Amino acid sequence: MLALEMLGRRAHNDHPNNFSRSPPYTDDVKWLLGLAAKLGVNYVHQFCVGAAKGVLSPFVLQEIVMETLQRLSPAHAHNHLRAPAFHQLVQRCQQAYMQYIHHRLIHLTPADYDDFVNAIRSARSAFCLTPMGMMQFNDILQNLKRSKQTKELWQRVSLEMTTFSP
Repeated sequence: MLALEMLGRRAHNDHPNNFSRSPPYTDDVKWLLGLAAKLGVNYVHQFCVGAAKGVLSPFVLQEIVMETLQRLSPAHAHNHLRAPAFHQLVQRCQQAYMQYIHHRLIHLTPADYDDFVNAIRSARSAFCLTPMGMMQFNDILQNLKRSKQTKELWQRVSLEMTTFSP
């Protein structure tokens, strides 16, 4: 858990890796989740709190969320989603996606459109995990639609959202 705390401190200074799909610490964080799962639910909840504070990549946070649900019994996923520690992790994941999307919009070029649309698809899956998540996600889409990006980008995003199935 101390390693997660230190990761958070170091990651805040390591901006290029903050939004990476696969930052260098990914395997270590997943290993720690596996260890917490072997020790019990209380340790997994403690891990969730630490990961919410230490991990900045929305993609890694989402992997942690999904892997945690699988390790804690998928049949009781709704109960786990309501646990404060796990809910904090999911909210942090959603917040990280909002930050990622905002950051990418500032630096987006047409060559990045496909990757950006894939990130929007991943974000939607993360926002589907909470009752108010889809409202937040739709707000993001509306802001994207109003942004100064090209019509082509909005068409790609819009098409992806109509063909998306979680």
